[in-house]
Amino acid sequence: MKKAFLIAAVAILPTAAVAQTPKPCVTRAEADGLMTFALPSAMRALTKHCTPNLPATSALVQSGALIAARYQSDADKAWPVARVGFDKMSGIKISEQLGEEAARGLIEAGLGAGLVEQIKPQDCPKIDRFVDILQPLPAKNMAMLMTAFLELGSETKGSKPPFNICPAEKTGN
Repeated sequence: MKKAFLIAAVAILPTAAVAQTPKPCVTRAEADGLMTFALPSAMRALTKHCTPNLPATSALVQSGALIAARYQSDADKAWPVARVGFDKMSGIKISEQLGEEAARGLIEAGLGAGLVEQIKPQDCPKIDRFVDILQPLPAKNMAMLMTAFLELGSETKGSKPPFNICPAEKTGN
């Protein structure tokens, strides 16, 4: 029952964030923090979702749980920055509403569930290829790569990234 509540609450939060106009932006550091925090949850969800659609020799089946475990330490360290970014996106201070531990569990559960909801079984071999190529990257680099993809995708017309990254400051060079 508790898990069902958490998933339902996470499903509602993005709706609140989308209803805001204009959509608030998160800094690149907050986006990287969100991505770093999401990596273990995303990897576990991808592994569970795609395992039935992949051969036993695939990178995701063989290494998905190990990669998630390897990313967990960095995700734990990224939580304070990720929480700030999530608060900006949702428009509420979720930790104050639910308490730190419940807020973290809610966001973590929602990230994995939200990710796999959009993945079709026929996409799993392509995802497995990315996992195989990128698995040597440390969590920080993987998060920065994902943030860069989001920034690139947000520049494409018609693309709606999960969050709005504030424009980078120009250095004058």
